[in-house]
Amino acid sequence: MTEAPWSTDLHWPAELTPFDPFDTDIQRDPYAHYAWLRDHAPVIRAGQREAPLYIVSRFDDVTDTLRNARDFSSVPRRDIVIPGFLLNSDPPDHTRLRQSASRAFSPRAIAAAETVIARLITERWQPILAAGGGEVIGSFASPLTISVIATVLGIPVSQSETMRDWTTAIIDYVGMLFRGVPSATANDSALKAMLAYINAVFDDVDVEQGETVVANLARLRDEGVLSAEEAAGFACQLFMAGHETTTLLTGNCLDFLSVNPDIFESLRAPDTIPKFIDEMVRYRPPVHRLTRYTTCEVIIAGCSIPAGSSVRLLIASANRDPTKFSDPDRFDPKRKNASHAGFGYGIHMCIGSWLAKLEVRLMLETLVNTTATLEPEPRWPRQPLAGGAFATVGLHSLGLKVTSI
Repeated sequence: MTEAPWSTDLHWPAELTPFDPFDTDIQRDPYAHYAWLRDHAPVIRAGQREAPLYIVSRFDDVTDTLRNARDFSSVPRRDIVIPGFLLNSDPPDHTRLRQSASRAFSPRAIAAAETVIARLITERWQPILAAGGGEVIGSFASPLTISVIATVLGIPVSQSETMRDWTTAIIDYVGMLFRGVPSATANDSALKAMLAYINAVFDDVDVEQGETVVANLARLRDEGVLSAEEAAGFACQLFMAGHETTTLLTGNCLDFLSVNPDIFESLRAPDTIPKFIDEMVRYRPPVHRLTRYTTCEVIIAGCSIPAGSSVRLLIASANRDPTKFSDPDRFDPKRKNASHAGFGYGIHMCIGSWLAKLEVRLMLETLVNTTATLEPEPRWPRQPLAGGAFATVGLHSLGLKVTSI
């Protein structure tokens, strides 16, 4: 049993700087660092010496930790918990919230989603196709996912752009609050505004006739299953997760297909799209790391980690671990082993993964039925996302040139 080495004390190769989760150059493309960490230092310390972050990079270590909710808590500090935030809760609260979510995502709400999502995708993609291309993150992926999650939840789409702006500010605030991300401007004003708006939506919804997620959550609130704070916080987190991560996954798919035309062509064959999505979530997941907090002293990969420590689990690195996946740096939509950690693992497995897969599947079906070619368009630069908590990795902007069938 040893102490985990500090990232800055390791002998990194000349082409790699010491791993720092807040380094924007690393955030843009972290995979070379991941590979080196898995091979040479599967557990390291980074960040401030007085409050280190423990970075874990191998598949078995990451997934074993995610399965162990007793020793690795999802709650950062009891005094800063936001009620209803499923990601930052432990059993028994997590169990109750998760069961409530299953009731909120009723079969009728899910069944009604597909037709609506397909229509929204067509409405958003046709202008891109008619123009021969464009910048597809800001003009397609982001507004599409906002419209979809607002519609599925039962939040007026007319307010979804405002909610998107709140989401951006809330992510900055939560990053500073929970993860120590440096920020001079983050505060809780956007969170308070969003929670107040969602409570107003709850008050206006018809809980007797409504079959949206918001109507179901309002019903659970009225029945006393959820507190008012939990119901609003839960709806807030569902909107944030359903927008941000699906936008990034959509962008990752479009970016990859634009430089791999053979794979785009292969998606025209029956039953290929679901396997493509699973492999994309393994190969380029939108969420790169999850955080846990030790409730006692623990050992990971022979390294001792004290109680009360912040542990960063690199799920995107785990998804490239050669001990789990053969030839892990090759994109293989026919890969037999699909047990990746891209949607999380254990009790915190992403509750909205069905919606993300449905949305991306319908998007790709629309593309293969309407679009002959996709290729990069340099007039709109390909700009990776950088800055903040290094929870998500994807694109801020992407230009595509497209032709119709």
